[in-house]
Amino acid sequence: MLFLLGFPYSVGVNQVSPSLGTLALILFSAITVSAQDKEKATALDWQPAKGTVTEHLACLDDSTQSYALYLPSRYSPDRAWPVIYAFDPFGRGTVAVEVYRAAAEKYGYIVAASNNSRNGPASLQTTAAQAIWLDTHRRFSIDKDRVYTTGLSGGARAATAFALYCYTCAVAGVIAHGAGYPVSATKSPPANDRFLYYAVVGNQDLNYPELMVLRRKKDEQGAPFKVKVYPGPHQWAPPEIAEDAVEWLEIKAMQSGAEKVNPAFVRDIFARTQAEAAQAEQAGDTLREYYALRSLALDFKGMEDVTRVESKRIALKTSKAWKNATRAEDREIELQASLTKDAGGELAQLASAEADVQPGLIQHIASVMASLRRQAHSNDKDRMVALRAFTQLWIQGLESGQDQFREGHYTQAAAYYSLMADAAPDQPAPLVYLAEARVRTGNKKGALKAIEEAVQRGLKRPQSLTDDPELQPLASDPAFQEIVQGLRAKQAASAP
Repeated sequence: MLFLLGFPYSVGVNQVSPSLGTLALILFSAITVSAQDKEKATALDWQPAKGTVTEHLACLDDSTQSYALYLPSRYSPDRAWPVIYAFDPFGRGTVAVEVYRAAAEKYGYIVAASNNSRNGPASLQTTAAQAIWLDTHRRFSIDKDRVYTTGLSGGARAATAFALYCYTCAVAGVIAHGAGYPVSATKSPPANDRFLYYAVVGNQDLNYPELMVLRRKKDEQGAPFKVKVYPGPHQWAPPEIAEDAVEWLEIKAMQSGAEKVNPAFVRDIFARTQAEAAQAEQAGDTLREYYALRSLALDFKGMEDVTRVESKRIALKTSKAWKNATRAEDREIELQASLTKDAGGELAQLASAEADVQPGLIQHIASVMASLRRQAHSNDKDRMVALRAFTQLWIQGLESGQDQFREGHYTQAAAYYSLMADAAPDQPAPLVYLAEARVRTGNKKGALKAIEEAVQRGLKRPQSLTDDPELQPLASDPAFQEIVQGLRAKQAASAP
């Protein structure tokens, strides 16, 4: 499996449009909450909501906007609480909340995750962000100096855009999973790019090169950041890494004076970071050692004696080992770019290519992806780069199909989905998308066939079919009902 979850997460490279900054300024400029507004917030009794996940809380002003919520069990309006606003690329608020639930309970954070924000037009994300900001500030007691955002993939870019462009929000930090800044910000960085930045990425993630480049840039700028790499694909990081991110926010809040220093907590995190640096040194992982030393020297300055680690950090950055490690990292970044360049260009051309040219493009793209897939499953030293390259092309193909679908070009969308289904024969997602496209073209028989194959490939949740509005024309079909009933039976049999 290339992905741990049943459906892929979008790369989100083009999901936040260059006009997002302007759009966000317009929408966010009106984010203010009066005392009278707070008095209206009676739809949720916060007492029974404490310590549990509220999956769907409709916004008071707009019931079409909702969010999943976690209130720590010791929540009380008598004090102000830090908050994390979360953005999943598919609008699955509960998924995002569960990532942070344990850390939020342990350290006393409110987590609000939009059910509406998703990859697509920038207006979806900014409207959702505005809605949950207003609603949470009406209902709950929030620390204005401890506001954070988080997101996965395109949601990570949305979370970063929120921090960049909502000048009245004063976002203190961002936790970005699997992606970094929106395209607009990389071209013209906003003046308020001063917030904390914790980026987390799996070593198999297609956006791994982007975050390694961002890590180097942040280091050169002397910016407050941390990048965490873990074994895994393009997905929300595991809860224990989310907890590491929250702990880093706690350390930085103590360092800045926004929170009272807890000496025992500081010593514990300092010791853990020292152990990470020592383990990296023993393993000969120069880059990991350097960034652990950097964290020790800069994140704990003023709270621990960092003189020795700062000297060691400076020495390491001028060493031959550092030069060799950065050269090797550059090589991997350049290799992934070269492996995806031709096929990526062909994927971009496929929808508009002449009918007689398309078969050749499809054949070459399929050949490149098959080769990358074989290399990714081999013992080749560059197998991880091949896996990232394959995933990059695969998600580009799916997103191209989605673009064509949104524009009403259903035959072209189906071509992309078929190609990606063939490229990853263990993944059900392209076949569900293919079924949607076939429904739109009136090919219900073909749509049912695609769904049947998706089930054979491991599609498990019947809700992914019954809740899909594009598949509703199939709802009364006996074959569709039989498929859904079969999935429900399997789901019931596997339930604890």
